[in-house]
Amino acid sequence: MSDTNEKTNGFSDNYDTFSEGVELGGLRNTAQIKTLICYIVNKMNTPVKQEKIGEIFQLHGLANYFAVSEALEELISSGSLRCGSDGVLSLTPESLSALFELEKEIPRSVREKALGDAVMLETIERRKAETRIDTEYLEKGANITFTLMNGDEILMKLTVYAADENQADSIKNNYLKDPAGLYAGIVSKLFV
Repeated sequence: MSDTNEKTNGFSDNYDTFSEGVELGGLRNTAQIKTLICYIVNKMNTPVKQEKIGEIFQLHGLANYFAVSEALEELISSGSLRCGSDGVLSLTPESLSALFELEKEIPRSVREKALGDAVMLETIERRKAETRIDTEYLEKGANITFTLMNGDEILMKLTVYAADENQADSIKNNYLKDPAGLYAGIVSKLFV
């Protein structure tokens, strides 16, 4: 029997969210978005804050921002997710047991991408705490100074010029992806 609401990958065409900003292979179904939110909260080794969920989904267009926000609020209001006073999300025992069945509904590639993005964003947050970034705005452009710390010891202090605010933001974000790698590269070039 051929049903127009079935796709060859097993998912239905019953999209019930906005598709704006959703990349190819992203989620357009509220139930799948809720499942992926719970999956991320369950699989992360560090606490996931409510404010980070939207960022995780937006990084690679996994779902529409408003659909994610709405799904998250529904999960919290229904009691499927708890949100502590610090904004940290946790699964209830009931939602955890249901998750093991439902997570199979989300393509593995989407689950892996979401979890990878969650880990990367958490790593960047941790690195922000380990690195001091100062921006000195000039008449034209800005100087960005990165100070890489090891406890109280300064390992490296690097100042880079950026032509505009967009370039400054890009430089900061790229630095935070791997400050230790940049440090190792500079040191190896200086001492070889």
